[in-house]
Amino acid sequence: MRINWANILFVLILILSIGLFYGSNLKNNDRIISDVIVSIEPNTTYFISADSIKNLVLKHINSSKDSIALVKIENEIDNNTYVEKSQVFKTVGQQLHVNVHQKDPIARLITKDSSFYLDKNSNFMSLSKLQSVKVPVVFGYNSETNLDFLTKVSLFIKEDDFLKNNVSQIMVNDNKISLKLRDYRASILIGDNNRLKSKITNLKAFYIRAKEEGDLKNYSMINLQFENQVVGVKK
Repeated sequence: MRINWANILFVLILILSIGLFYGSNLKNNDRIISDVIVSIEPNTTYFISADSIKNLVLKHINSSKDSIALVKIENEIDNNTYVEKSQVFKTVGQQLHVNVHQKDPIARLITKDSSFYLDKNSNFMSLSKLQSVKVPVVFGYNSETNLDFLTKVSLFIKEDDFLKNNVSQIMVNDNKISLKLRDYRASILIGDNNRLKSKITNLKAFYIRAKEEGDLKNYSMINLQFENQVVGVKK
């Protein structure tokens, strides 16, 4: 019987390769972390510093990489008021990478006791010493407020150029919402959650017409609660 030396050589090379890879992996896992690379998104607005994230991570890396609990680090970072989600991973060598995605504030709530941001997922954020954001200010919020509705209105404002440039305040009263425009004293009554998109369309049409006529400052209230019409009350 002939011996297939080619197959034997292939098997030996495969075994050697696996052994080298396994040994290299063990050696890599035994290394102490030499550096922590922190990336924060979005990178145009920082509510939290890379140094504060790095200091938090450093508490967990006084041992070999193989013993670092990545999920535990992620959970601790995610508990930060400014963080929506984090990802921590090791790379070949001695680096630990931390990717942090910040929450996206869409309104600033002011109550009797405090002031804080509301994000697009209806979560709260503390005010940051590093950054302030130009978003509508909300008055009248309390524990009975329909947070989903408030978030929906705030997000609508953020994503609409007209509203983003003109709405300065959101007032909440018995889960009905009204708006204030910059430079105008009129209250814009949105009311409840019904037909929100239609109400905003009507507001835009009324605003354009009244501004063209130079009449916008003469209104004390603009009521959008009626279907297919806008009721304006003059001073």
